[in-house]
Amino acid sequence: MIPSRRLQLWCLLGALLLQAGATLGALLFFDLPVSTDIDSVEYINSADNVLSRGTLSIEGAPPYRPSGFRTPGPLLLDIPLRVLSFRNDTAAVLISRGVVALSALLCVLNAGLIGLDALALLAGALLILTPTMFYYSMLPYSTELPYFLVFNALMLGTLHCLGRGNRFGGVVVGVTAFYALLLRPAALFVLIAYVGSCAIAALLSRGALRKSALILAIACALGTGIAFTGWCYRNLLVFGSFRYSTVSADNLLRYNAAGMEPYLDSAGKEELHQSLKKYRIILQTYGGADQFLVADHENQEGLRLILKYPSAFLKSHLSGAMESALVFLPGSLGPNRKWLVLPLSAVHLAFLVFGTLGLALLYRSLPEGQRISLLILLAAAVISVLSGGSTHSPRFRIPLDILLALGTAMWVVRARFRRRPQAGA
Repeated sequence: MIPSRRLQLWCLLGALLLQAGATLGALLFFDLPVSTDIDSVEYINSADNVLSRGTLSIEGAPPYRPSGFRTPGPLLLDIPLRVLSFRNDTAAVLISRGVVALSALLCVLNAGLIGLDALALLAGALLILTPTMFYYSMLPYSTELPYFLVFNALMLGTLHCLGRGNRFGGVVVGVTAFYALLLRPAALFVLIAYVGSCAIAALLSRGALRKSALILAIACALGTGIAFTGWCYRNLLVFGSFRYSTVSADNLLRYNAAGMEPYLDSAGKEELHQSLKKYRIILQTYGGADQFLVADHENQEGLRLILKYPSAFLKSHLSGAMESALVFLPGSLGPNRKWLVLPLSAVHLAFLVFGTLGLALLYRSLPEGQRISLLILLAAAVISVLSGGSTHSPRFRIPLDILLALGTAMWVVRARFRRRPQAGA
């Protein structure tokens, strides 16, 4: 027996209240870094500087130099949050629960579109209870909270276009892709995977499905291309460099190359240490006018090390991707809260296992258009996990966790509420 909609609604409301209560408790009793985590500080400074000075700068004091590291996407949430909360952390936390509720609502809509109408509210509740949503949504000034909206919206447009033949879904995907890249440069990997998966689906499909898949591929490519080109042009005007962000260079040297250390011999480790000493500038906080010039040097050095030690890079990258998929250990959790790692990781792993089983069951029951949609979204979500690599961060599992919430809802009902045969039947 499938749980009643009333019971599912109570589960959804209970999950929202539990998450809100846990966030307030973490803020009041465990010093949750709402406005003190390094990333949160930069997002707050960016919003305040745009409001007060009309400039996108992460600096909290003059001369408020522009940043080539941060992109403008987070401002869409952070500016209203700063205004409505009067710059108060507790108020910001409470207001941002609306974004959590909206993410859950989009998940409910997606569950209905993919054939889980009777379980849609349960899927929304489970999304809130995934460790990625439950924890990362505690930090209102972050890219993770709106990223849940982004992938849910991408899923909504995909299911409308491929599953229902509604071409307006392509518009949703295009707008979502545009915002996703401005929100997080790392979204580029997901968007490229999405475009590629849609193109493959178009090649393997026929008729209306082929047209729909092509529409989605073109819409996502257009949205991504406009965002990329527009922000590169901004950087050309400000820094004299037609580049998107310095974040890729920082990640390449300080995460991807540095992550190889455990897999290098003594000579390789020494070479890595010398490179890190040579390039001391941390681009995330660097405000010099030569930001992209420095980034070019760091990018070349990081790439040189990776190409010189490809085996160490692959081991490091795959190890990090596996850890982010299996272990819940975000950097902002802090060394004083390591006791949370085991229970959160257990839930993190449970969603992966049961969600995967549920998605397999769901796939078998779907018509062709919805099957293709699910495969496209899964491909993009898996690439998201793999792109995290040696950052070891579970936030790269966010797109996959949205799908796993749907799969877990399917599995829970099949395992717990399936109709038992009547005696004598």
